[in-house]
Amino acid sequence: MSRTSNSSLTNALHILKCFTIDQPELTLSEIAELVGVSKSTACRLIQTLESEGFIYQNLIFNTYSLGSSVLSLTNTVIDQIAILKETTYFLKQLTILTGESSHIAILDKKDVIYLKKEDSQHRVQLLSHIGRRNPAHCTASGQAILAYLKPATIEKIFENGLVPVTKKTITNLPQLQQTLTTIRQKGYAVSKGEFIENIMSVGAPIFNKQNQVFASVSVAGPQSRMLPNLHKVIENISLTSNHLTKYVKDHVKDVNIETFIR
Repeated sequence: MSRTSNSSLTNALHILKCFTIDQPELTLSEIAELVGVSKSTACRLIQTLESEGFIYQNLIFNTYSLGSSVLSLTNTVIDQIAILKETTYFLKQLTILTGESSHIAILDKKDVIYLKKEDSQHRVQLLSHIGRRNPAHCTASGQAILAYLKPATIEKIFENGLVPVTKKTITNLPQLQQTLTTIRQKGYAVSKGEFIENIMSVGAPIFNKQNQVFASVSVAGPQSRMLPNLHKVIENISLTSNHLTKYVKDHVKDVNIETFIR
């Protein structure tokens, strides 16, 4: 493959990654700016993606969104990851027992990616839909995984610093390392307003056969509901973490983070 072809492929993939739940529709100018290419280059790449069904153009508003081909690939990926299907029962039970939304997440660089979610009956804006990327250092989902990585690995991940999200976000590495040590000792993480004001989350690790952390399970909800029931939430998140780890060790031959982000 020529260098030009490789660059075009890279830019086309970057275009697809521009679309998010928060930004499902983009104009040509916005896409060109996000990818860092000229409008003419962006237009050519979009036309190719559109011809294959990966991009859809809204002719009325002259905007673009993801096409149906992306949906079919998403379903294929989910079907291949059998473990995600098996977590449904555990998440449903966790949500019933705690009354809050529950999640399965993995770590990808500085972020956690939510692979599975069971919504509670309460309407709460948690910013944790499936496929959502959130900063790992200020979420219980992320901290529960980071706690079981080597300190040198943590330093490498956050070598460019910790981005503040709220007033309670940890913004210096020594404090984060100390927090992760405490999490490892307790076996669970608690994040109070570090990512969203007045939202609390509790997370715990999931291990594979080699006792390596590869994912986390968590619940999240308003502090006003979570705090009075914190002991119960921690007890149930810990039990669910143990059940999921046991299931993985008993039924899954080999699973790690790369299984999901390959």
